[in-house]
Amino acid sequence: MRRIGLILLTLGLAPANAHGHGGSHPPDPNLHVDASVEDCEVRFAPELTQPAFRRFTREFGTASSFKQMAPPRPLGKWRFKVGLEYMRFNVDEHSDAWNDTFTHPEPTHELGSDLAYPKLKLDLGVSDTTDVGFFVTKNLTSNYGFIGVDVKHALLMQDEHMPVTLAVRGAYTKTLWVSDMDMHAWTADVSAGRTFWKVLTPYVGVGSDLILARETSPAVDLKTELVPAPHALAGVDLTFWHVSLGIEAQYSAMPSVQAQVSAVF
Repeated sequence: MRRIGLILLTLGLAPANAHGHGGSHPPDPNLHVDASVEDCEVRFAPELTQPAFRRFTREFGTASSFKQMAPPRPLGKWRFKVGLEYMRFNVDEHSDAWNDTFTHPEPTHELGSDLAYPKLKLDLGVSDTTDVGFFVTKNLTSNYGFIGVDVKHALLMQDEHMPVTLAVRGAYTKTLWVSDMDMHAWTADVSAGRTFWKVLTPYVGVGSDLILARETSPAVDLKTELVPAPHALAGVDLTFWHVSLGIEAQYSAMPSVQAQVSAVF
């Protein structure tokens, strides 16, 4: 755990812009600037409209939601997995939904369109068919982070008579440290996968997030949004000895790709 913590500290738990702030294109002249902040922070501008807030709720909430990032087959009773997940996604940084919800330290310090952040994750098998999971992440230079829990239950288990494992999952994610809003995301999905040679498991699934965002900003007066966001996912997991490697893509309001390396005990 200490070694994983050092890795997280090195990465800074901060969303990264692959293009660098400012990028190769001219900066957006409409950036909201506050020289007192160290990095781009979630802070609502007076120009934020209800439609833009609804879009931000759907996209930011989908990006934050607890991704499955594991095959349907459960770990097994009292087995656990601890790992580091890395997620990438793209945003329309110049849209009102993202421009009017962030403030920047200087006029050339853009949010960036290609974003990424790591997550610390822990999964525990509480029975032969049920796992519970936990994740946390924090942008150390900004004002937002996320925490989440999930429960996955296998309805069918692969064996000589059953070709696949089928599981259902429920999850909850809370956005933390943002004073201008109160955001929650609930996730439900179902997935099916088949393990080959006892180590390789491709899987697919469908589900939806339900995101609730209530603005608490003195700058605007907007109605609370409750937005559904369906998704489809596909991934593959390779587990051998005490090491698990996984990659998963999710198609949703905010498409993303996640990769994970974990230790399994």
